[in-house]
Amino acid sequence: VVSDVTTKFSFNKKLLCDSGIISFADSSVSINDSVTTYQWNFGDGNIGGAKNPVHQYTSTGNYYPSLVTITGRGCTDTLKSSVPIKIVASPKINIVATGNGCTPLSVTFNSQLLVPDTSAITWKWNFANGNISSAASPAIQNYTTAAVYNINLIGTNSSGCKDSVIKPIEAYAIPKVSAGANVILCKGSSLTLQATGAATYSWSPATSLSCTNCANPATTTPNDINYVVKGTSSQGCSAKDTVAVTVKNKFVFKYSKNDSLCRGQSKSLSASGGYTYVWTPASSLNNANISDPVATPDTTTTYRVIATDDVSCFKDTGYIPIRVNPVPTVEAGIDKTINVGQTTDLIPVISADVINVNWQPTTGVFRNFYPGITVKPIENTAYTVEVKNKSGCLARDRVTVFVICNGSNIFIPNTFSPNADGTNDIFYPRGTGLFKIKSLRIFTRWGEMIFEKNSFDANNPAYGWDGSSKGIKLNPDVFVYSLEVICDNGSVLTYRGNIALLK
Repeated sequence: VVSDVTTKFSFNKKLLCDSGIISFADSSVSINDSVTTYQWNFGDGNIGGAKNPVHQYTSTGNYYPSLVTITGRGCTDTLKSSVPIKIVASPKINIVATGNGCTPLSVTFNSQLLVPDTSAITWKWNFANGNISSAASPAIQNYTTAAVYNINLIGTNSSGCKDSVIKPIEAYAIPKVSAGANVILCKGSSLTLQATGAATYSWSPATSLSCTNCANPATTTPNDINYVVKGTSSQGCSAKDTVAVTVKNKFVFKYSKNDSLCRGQSKSLSASGGYTYVWTPASSLNNANISDPVATPDTTTTYRVIATDDVSCFKDTGYIPIRVNPVPTVEAGIDKTINVGQTTDLIPVISADVINVNWQPTTGVFRNFYPGITVKPIENTAYTVEVKNKSGCLARDRVTVFVICNGSNIFIPNTFSPNADGTNDIFYPRGTGLFKIKSLRIFTRWGEMIFEKNSFDANNPAYGWDGSSKGIKLNPDVFVYSLEVICDNGSVLTYRGNIALLK
């Protein structure tokens, strides 16, 4: 029996940075026998006996692993890898920067190798301001917003092993120095300025200031002036702000004169010169705290207004009497309904102080009789009556006259006798308020039209039916009529009925 063995193996990685684990896989082939013993040499002084071992390399260097396989019959074979396992040291890097500062901050960065490396190093910068670079000494970077920026640098050698470092850079905020809002100084008094936003302060000019290197100096300036304060933060960053001091003199106060109005009316009052106003009594004012309130008093009232300037330096008072005149009363009465062509009287009930009565509109007014009117409208009409007393106060009321055309003012005979006796010889429509007969048609009871007239005036027998057809007098009978009437107000009424012809 001839036996043989051929040693073969592989490993999963050929390169590690600093240290790492390699997995080995045996693929040896035995003929007429089987491998019973595995003798591994990992090349770093360590050995192993498993078929597929896992080994950790802890030191940098090039290692050539080998394997001896032995079969049960004692056949053996040895294989040493011709390809080394490389354990490569990662580079050790650092960031050199010019340092922190006030915004806008410009920073110079440089890369630094802490341990010499014989391979070429590639660089990857992230400056945390939206910029990146691959240069060892990149361009100057700018930071306009106050914050702490974490600068990241990655250095990679030719074997792909890398190191990274983060360096914080702080851009200090410029202090938000405020000298305070512009102020008004009551002439002859003093006020305290208030600076905020910094650690130390310096004021200029020094005119009329109690101190120049404090946060809250007092000023007694007699004239308008602008003070500038320079504030410096604990990091040494500084900024300036200005406050305007306006010296306030006593204002010139003016207000409206006495006036009169009718009860229920409103009157605009006015005052000027001040900044705030307080009016009394407030109950009849739309707003008691403005310069021009609207007054609606029920009785004669004297209004008082107190004006104050915008910093309460000075006050002044004024009085405005408003006389309230009585308003006349008027009642136009209840709405009325009439048939077109009819008249109706509108008589208002008025108070004793009324000296003038006026009606509007004049459309359909038939006659005037103080204080009322007689109207004869042809359509629905709203009449307004306005009365006035000797004070010129007005009152109004309204009454509506509804005009209908319902046929109650139209008469249509149901019999006529065309016997030439001069009485009831013609059939025609009659009534009041009729404007026009649009059409009149006469039919036999079997539907034959024997008479037709269009567009003629009512109450006119010349346009009526004389009881004949085609020039022939008809015998007594019952006929059917159709009538369309246009009223004065434009309404169209349609009538149908029977008419008896008698002898």
